[in-house]
Amino acid sequence: MLLFSGFCFKNSRYNLLMDEIRNTRSHRFALLLGLELKGNFARLQVSQTRIADKLGHSRTSYSKWLNAKPSMPIEALLNTCELIGLDPREIVNAAYERLIEEMGPYVDKSQRESLIDRAVVDPESFGVAALRDENKSRESQGGEGR
Repeated sequence: MLLFSGFCFKNSRYNLLMDEIRNTRSHRFALLLGLELKGNFARLQVSQTRIADKLGHSRTSYSKWLNAKPSMPIEALLNTCELIGLDPREIVNAAYERLIEEMGPYVDKSQRESLIDRAVVDPESFGVAALRDENKSRESQGGEGR
C-alpha cells in the first residue's frame, strides 16, 4: 500500500512536470514562430513596424506577438504571411522542426503512462544514478552523507 501511495505521489508530480514541459514547449514554439517571421522579414528587407502598420496593429502589440508575449493570434500569423507572400505552413513547419531539434518529439499521455509502468516494474533499466550510488547502502545504515 505504501508503494502504491508513493507511486501515486510520483505519478502526480510527473503529471505536473509534463504539464510544465507542455507549457514550455508551446511557449518555445510561439517564440520560434516569431523568429521564423523575423528571419523572413530580414530576408525580404521589410520591417516589422511596417507590417504592423499595414495590418492595422499597434507596433508594440505586434512586437510582443513576435516575442510570444503573448503568442501571436493565428489570424495575425496568416495575415502577416499573406501580406509578405509567405506560405504560413512553411513558417509553422520550420518552427516545429526547430522545436523538435531543440526539445525532441512530444511524448503523449499513453507513452508517459507506459514509461511509468515500466519504471515501477524495473527501475534499474532506466539507469537512475541513485540506484547505482555506492554510498546508498552506507547512508541507509546511518553512515556519513545523511
